[in-house]
Amino acid sequence: MELRDVRGLTDAVRSAGVDVVPYEITHVAPGTHLGIPSSTVTLIVDLCDGLDLTGPGLPRRTTFTCGIGELHREAFTVHHDGTQIGVQLDLTPGAVRRLFGVPVGELPSMLELDRIDAGFTRRLRDAVGEVPHPARRRAAFDVLVDQMSGRLAGPVGADPDAVRTWRQILRTHGTVTVSQLVEQSGWSARRLTGVFTAEFGMGPKQAARLVRFDTARRRLESGRSPGDVAADLGFADQAHLTREFTAFTGLPPTRFLRVRASEFAAE
Repeated sequence: MELRDVRGLTDAVRSAGVDVVPYEITHVAPGTHLGIPSSTVTLIVDLCDGLDLTGPGLPRRTTFTCGIGELHREAFTVHHDGTQIGVQLDLTPGAVRRLFGVPVGELPSMLELDRIDAGFTRRLRDAVGEVPHPARRRAAFDVLVDQMSGRLAGPVGADPDAVRTWRQILRTHGTVTVSQLVEQSGWSARRLTGVFTAEFGMGPKQAARLVRFDTARRRLESGRSPGDVAADLGFADQAHLTREFTAFTGLPPTRFLRVRASEFAAE
């Protein structure tokens, strides 16, 4: 029997835009894998020797114990020695505001989370590090509940026009045009771009590209053909999809899928 019922708050944390994925990868060949751009912010709690990264905004190969960064438009390379153990938290921009009181647009490419909130970082790392792998998801949720219980009213401080624009981009899977967003907002393109960039670290056009790419990637990984994905998401043709995919990952779609399938080969 639980000492307290957190199901309601846990559901609220999920609805606020947080997903928690513990991982435990062992006995694979040392190598690299791609940290792919997406429409969520990735927070990694590493429980080994640190998350070893190269990529945008990092002057050199850098190790993080509990790393978080902006919404990325370029892939990172994760270097590993055959073992990776930790917890990945996927946070919407609104969840970043609720958890830490800052907009995604103020985050650098990558930094240690304790520079934003040392107390939360310590509680989260201790909680997931003190329990076995099957219990880490719940342990992380408990810490999130405590952090967010008084902040679930909404993304306090965010410009409402920026938030509405972001939600519209998500609803349309990034297929909405900037002119449509401007018309729906009732503001000038300059004003909307300004408040949106301050909140999300990129303009509406770049955000729509990111969300459309993210949607395309997920559909390709589910088995859809590049031609069908290109048609569904309003790309001019399959070649256009390939160019966008290469811009975000460094790889065309078919090669990307092959690389992803072979990233964690048995030792």
